Amino acid sequence: MSWQAVALVTAGLFFFSAALLAADSEETNIEETYYAWVRATNDKNIEQWSTFLAPSAFFAPPGVMPLDTEEAILDFYRESFADPEFSLDCEQLAVDVAESQDMAWARGTCRATFTDSNGQKTMGTSRWFKIWLRQTDGSWKCRINTWNYEGD
Repeated sequence: MSWQAVALVTAGLFFFSAALLAADSEETNIEETYYAWVRATNDKNIEQWSTFLAPSAFFAPPGVMPLDTEEAILDFYRESFADPEFSLDCEQLAVDVAESQDMAWARGTCRATFTDSNGQKTMGTSRWFKIWLRQTDGSWKCRINTWNYEGD
């Protein structure tokens, strides 16, 4: 094998490794962002919570019409945050970052505690799916969020 071929293979491996490291780094950034968002949820801090929304965010909760404006999303969460029992225990199970490094999708599970329609404290589980967009400042914001409700 010629030295040019060795150099070409070495350069290719270097760039492939760099791309993998960048994707791993962005996955870590999204994971940290997600858990900070869950903390803001459990703190019921709507101002902090809202900083994780991408422009034109779209949420599709189970059992209600899709939330297609920021105000509709915030109203939904203000109502949730008003419940003294409301809290989440969530786990992000997987993150995939697009090759372009500007979009990612993630999935996970949550166990929610809340007050049911009979005024009783209850728990339920859900599986969720999110699409994240990388912002010009390098931060990640949630563009699409949907989940199911599986009961307890």
